[in-house]
Amino acid sequence: MAKTHPHIDSPTRDQLASLVSDRPDAIREVYLALHEIVLDALPDVVFSVDEVDAAIGYGARQYGYGGWGMAAVTPFGRWASLTLMRGSELDDPAGLLEGTAGMRHVKLRRPEEAEERRREIVDLVRAASLLPSADG
Repeated sequence: MAKTHPHIDSPTRDQLASLVSDRPDAIREVYLALHEIVLDALPDVVFSVDEVDAAIGYGARQYGYGGWGMAAVTPFGRWASLTLMRGSELDDPAGLLEGTAGMRHVKLRRPEEAEERRREIVDLVRAASLLPSADG
């Protein structure tokens, strides 16, 4: 039987901060800032966090997205990423999206980057929420 990771639905900022308390301060701040930016872009987004890897998933079975949802914020050792599941389908005039597959991500290493790029990230998240449903 496969092991599953426990999740917290709609975690508070304190719960998220606790899950990444072992990360460097800058990464913890970027992770929390990205989460706030997603909530700013989509105040009614459904989200949950994986208690093992602290990945926050957004929009599962919402906005026409099933399964994985539309986006995730994940902390890594030297950066935090906002992954957009169908990022290759988005216009990215600011050139923030990295990757070559259907999924694309925005990597941030410093808290200042989150504020500097806030407007562009909000635009990407909102655009992702408006993509037509994959199943018609």
